[in-house]
Amino acid sequence: MYLPDSVRPQNKGYGEAGASWRKRAVKGFNAPSGSAHEDIDFNNFTMRQRARMLYMAAPVATSAIKTNRTNVVGVGLRLKSRIDREVLGLTAEQAEGWQKTTEREFNLWASDKRACDATGMNNFYGLQQLALVSWLLSGDCIGIIKQYATTPLLPYSLRVHLIESDRIATPGGYGAGGSITFTTGKNTETGNTIYDGVEVDADGMVVAYHIRSNYPFEIGAPTTTWARVLAYQE
Repeated sequence: MYLPDSVRPQNKGYGEAGASWRKRAVKGFNAPSGSAHEDIDFNNFTMRQRARMLYMAAPVATSAIKTNRTNVVGVGLRLKSRIDREVLGLTAEQAEGWQKTTEREFNLWASDKRACDATGMNNFYGLQQLALVSWLLSGDCIGIIKQYATTPLLPYSLRVHLIESDRIATPGGYGAGGSITFTTGKNTETGNTIYDGVEVDADGMVVAYHIRSNYPFEIGAPTTTWARVLAYQE
């Protein structure tokens, strides 16, 4: 609620600093906010597009993203196996041997883009960089865990498929608003609420993600279909 200057306490706390309504610098600074859902959901689409445009066209914004990528991920986070050998009943030599073997096996999977990436485009360390950049630009980047058939050259079945935040969206048939800037809906089968593709139960627990088959406004894309992926598999 806005209080006129005659009622507002003067020179108290932030009243003549960041909360002042008289200072020229902040007199027109009207910043109403609502719930976290409203503040994010109503503005998510616009903020996402602006962030991407700045990343592509503004060197300062590009540097901010790439500096984070370099400092956080760098060439990739590496597995360093350290097991509790006392609980497992192993000697120091046995534990050391197990750890080295595990790190070697993991690196065989992580360093081969065909072995770890469902699209075959990046190795595990490149996926880390891609996920971080996508998260900073667009919001949460989801990794779908898939199982592929093994071959003599690819003995590991695990694959990671990164899904960009654009494809996590509320299906139109679940009562989303007419505008892409309002994406709240209701799953008619479970009764759960869906916020921008993320389905939560009555307690606010994330139970599933709704993934569209293409990107919004993708030119020449086939009819959009939806997949509901459980956050925690049964």
